[in-house]
Amino acid sequence: MAEQATPPAVPSQPMTTATAPRTEPLAIWSLVLAIPFLIFGWSLSFFALPVGVLAIIFGHVARSKIRKSGGAVSGMGMALAGLVVAYIGIVPAIVTSAFSTMMIFHMIKSDRDRLHDLTVQKKEIASDDRKLKVTTSGFWVKTSELNKEARLQVANKSKDMYLMVFTDAKSAVGGMTLEQRHQTARDRKLQSMQNASATQTVPLTIDGHAALQDEVSGTQQRINLVFLHTTVDDVDYFQQIVA
Repeated sequence: MAEQATPPAVPSQPMTTATAPRTEPLAIWSLVLAIPFLIFGWSLSFFALPVGVLAIIFGHVARSKIRKSGGAVSGMGMALAGLVVAYIGIVPAIVTSAFSTMMIFHMIKSDRDRLHDLTVQKKEIASDDRKLKVTTSGFWVKTSELNKEARLQVANKSKDMYLMVFTDAKSAVGGMTLEQRHQTARDRKLQSMQNASATQTVPLTIDGHAALQDEVSGTQQRINLVFLHTTVDDVDYFQQIVA
């Protein structure tokens, strides 16, 4: 009996494994940014707007890349969810931002108006006995912390400017003339400072009274000071005005 021929072996077919499409990172970032933007965007207003804008941009770019990948990239639903959430959150964020901007603008305008009013405002500040008065802008206020011997003290603290009035009875200073009283106070101020100097004294008339004025400057406790020093002959008194 003739031997049967052995059929040739059939080559085995290689097994192929399907590769899952990768998720587009921008789709993930779109959703990751959109969720907190929706939750906090209304309270953080324009500070959160860039986050919402990025979520929208990432969502659109991700969808475009996924469509062009031919199925190699997934995440279309995630990108769509990020866009929907971001667009929902963008409306209250824009409204809140507009409201916040208007509030800030109103606050700045109100502050400017207040400063303008204080600048042009003229007010009188009087001593406790109402016998001494100075006319200042609205920035100045009465104070009592400069010198306890001063009869009247006013301050513009925002500009680091101060004014004090000292009253001396002529009978208490030994019958000094206006020139002598002014020179005595001027010399005392020069001696109390380092690197002190003074301008030439000039005569003035203040409220019908003779007066002398000069500028004294120097350093005291490492602070540079400039004093406008005025002495007024007020009949029975000398008024020392130190600004």
